[in-house]
Amino acid sequence: MELSDIVFGRTTITEPVLQELLLSPELNRLKHISSAGYYPAVPGFRHEQVNRFVHSVGVFMLLRRFGAPLEEQIAGLLHDVSHSAFSHTIDYIKKDAESQKVQGEQDKVHESFVKNSSLAPILQKHGFDVDYILDDSHFPLKENELPDICADRLDYTLRQALVFQCLKQEQIEHIITSLTVYDGSFVFSSPEAALHYANAFVWLNENCWSGLASAVMFSVSAQLFRRAIEQGFVNFSDFYKHDDDYVINQIKEHLRQDSKLQYYYSLLQMEPERFANYANDDIEPVFIKNRIVDPLVCIRNGCVRLSDLSKSYKDKITRQPKFKEYRIAPKISAAQAV
Repeated sequence: MELSDIVFGRTTITEPVLQELLLSPELNRLKHISSAGYYPAVPGFRHEQVNRFVHSVGVFMLLRRFGAPLEEQIAGLLHDVSHSAFSHTIDYIKKDAESQKVQGEQDKVHESFVKNSSLAPILQKHGFDVDYILDDSHFPLKENELPDICADRLDYTLRQALVFQCLKQEQIEHIITSLTVYDGSFVFSSPEAALHYANAFVWLNENCWSGLASAVMFSVSAQLFRRAIEQGFVNFSDFYKHDDDYVINQIKEHLRQDSKLQYYYSLLQMEPERFANYANDDIEPVFIKNRIVDPLVCIRNGCVRLSDLSKSYKDKITRQPKFKEYRIAPKISAAQAV
């Protein structure tokens, strides 16, 4: 089996367990789950490289490239398999303010999802301990805590940096070739590459992940999906059983039957610039996770934080909050939006 990726190139898969996992319905469902959520007015959010499948494969390929054990490669491939349709939007549909701040609903259900899917029997069939694969403490290259970097964080940054054109292909290749493993973690061997990566991460965080566009998306789409559930047009379970396409097509079939549903849907066709923040008539207050990286860079005297090498970068990340609060409303009247 051959895999090809715009970030990490090509790799050949010979291991039967990986071949079988890659053909599983659970992993293939991710091809139609946006990593961003549902906001059709932002083309980058629905780009073919912003879905959970290509990201999962990218994490796997990065781990494979750096010689991670097969168990860690498997864990990387499966790390996002339990995402609901529209990814972190589920935290907002549930109106869980604390979960919104860390966008953690997927982590809560990951173990039960895998164990109750076709993935667990595949792993057991090939002699792998499911509980071991699900325990992130075994896999520091795959996952760790901010402000460090890991395979998960590296892939979604580099992939989306290409989509949103805040890094060039040659810069991405320089970043990847400047990565090395030190004491069980990814670090940079080049301060320049570390700064390219970190600045792209800051740009993506401010303009995409925790920016106005995401605030509009989560605030409005949560209302859209919650209304559809309340009216019985979709079920909450559909978000875990099916993909983005199924859920939104079910909703589109009922738009003319419900004026509120039509209103929220129409708002999501409007660009982020047509919304205001801190509005008294906000649709619904939302919290958004604010991400900050400060990668380690190996120099002659050992590893130091990038912020210790670059004052300009240190100024960018100093006093950043762990989450942001938004109160979003359209700048036009409801009648104009419909």
